Amino acid sequence: MLCLYNGHTFILSSVEKQQIWSTVEKLLIDNQVEVRKHAAAVLAGLMKGGDEDLARDFRDRAYLKANNLQRKRKQRNLSSGHSIASMHGAVLALTASVLSAPYDMPRCVLVTLLARFAGEPTPVKSTVTKAVAEFRRTHADTWNVQKNSFTEEQLEVLADTSSSSSYFA
Repeated sequence: MLCLYNGHTFILSSVEKQQIWSTVEKLLIDNQVEVRKHAAAVLAGLMKGGDEDLARDFRDRAYLKANNLQRKRKQRNLSSGHSIASMHGAVLALTASVLSAPYDMPRCVLVTLLARFAGEPTPVKSTVTKAVAEFRRTHADTWNVQKNSFTEEQLEVLADTSSSSSYFA
């Protein structure tokens, strides 16, 4: 998909580019976990080298959907009624947004919102754990400077997600 998009980006109309984005975005809620993961990887690639307006729109939609899911779960303090596939899709969309610029600083809100899904069941939890670990790995060299972009609460959420659980805890 990326080869098609990147190889033809100059001859594709804006409508065709939008169709490609929406087709891949729909795959984020596929029944198969592997399809969802590959769709997220493709979307991260599209954000790296694609249309900046489409990437910004996708990032905004991903944030809104994940934020709404998180808010609904807090209100009910139970399952939000959403399927695991739709929740995993929302988390994968955030993951793609965060990891699309691995050495740049994404919006802090995206990373911490992603980290707030760490308490969800598998495959959501494993996706969050891997994404936060990758974020920390790619930002380790400049973390002393970049951590100033986060609030104390955001740093605490990230620390809770990236610290491994102790057997004795």
